[in-house]
Amino acid sequence: MKIAKIVISFTIPFFLLILFASILTTKPYLMISKNKYDYHDNIEFDYDEAAEKIMGYLNYRYDDLQYKFEDGSDAFRQTEIDHMVDVKNLYTNLKLAAVGALLIGVSLSFYMFKKDKNSFIDTYKNIYIGPIFFIMFVGGYIIIDFGAAFTAFHKIFFTNDDWQLYSTDTLILMLPTYFWMVSGLIILVLFSLSLGLIHYFTKKISSKL
Repeated sequence: MKIAKIVISFTIPFFLLILFASILTTKPYLMISKNKYDYHDNIEFDYDEAAEKIMGYLNYRYDDLQYKFEDGSDAFRQTEIDHMVDVKNLYTNLKLAAVGALLIGVSLSFYMFKKDKNSFIDTYKNIYIGPIFFIMFVGGYIIIDFGAAFTAFHKIFFTNDDWQLYSTDTLILMLPTYFWMVSGLIILVLFSLSLGLIHYFTKKISSKL
């Protein structure tokens, strides 16, 4: 049961984290962010169309990002396109890993519930303990030095420097630094709330047993 507890305590929070992070890959989230950042004042192209293309590409509706704006200019430089290929690959792998984690976590939870309900409840009641250190570390890193955290993230997950784009690039104009800072904090808040709710409800259930 101890191994099952550890695996559940990792897989379920991981799934929740990727689930909330996937909000960033939806067009509604980009539309909510429209005109919320200073960089957006420099946008002269159709923001809505670019948002549709970016999110459509990440969600497999389009095969590539090679299209032109109304003035005939390329919407994205080749380096931007290359970086988005890497982003899409990472996004796909994380989604697959999250689905796998969910299946493993749910299967073990069902097994534990059948074998030992007290262990099941205890596992979910304390499921926040491990992730809380992650939240404190990442959240603190974002607040104290977002630039360093942003760079560290890209160096860990990408093997090239294509993410180092120009300030005039479409991706930077639409998704500036503050966009990622706000988005990161939103993900951590939602993640924290979900773990808090799991703890709260399992604690209530355990008090009635």
